[in-house]
Amino acid sequence: MNGPFKTVSDRICLTPTIKAADAIPASGAPRKTRSMLIVLVALAVVSSLAAEMAYGYFADRYEMSWVRPELAEHAAIVRAQDRLREKRASNLNAR
Repeated sequence: MNGPFKTVSDRICLTPTIKAADAIPASGAPRKTRSMLIVLVALAVVSSLAAEMAYGYFADRYEMSWVRPELAEHAAIVRAQDRLREKRASNLNAR
């Protein structure tokens, strides 16, 4: 009984035979896949850098909002004095 069953089952193939050449994609396909991967990685890196910069900007603004107004005013005065010192030094060196 196994003999006739085997001959019939060998003739009926539910899955087509895949040749090795058919399984390998065309020569252009890997390059397209590779270039798409490069584009996706580059896009991820750029968006990550943009998110990091935005986070740093908003974190600094949030941190500065907690500074007492007197300290912020003092920092502004010190910055203005530094600018005046730099102008005086450059004027003295120009003479």
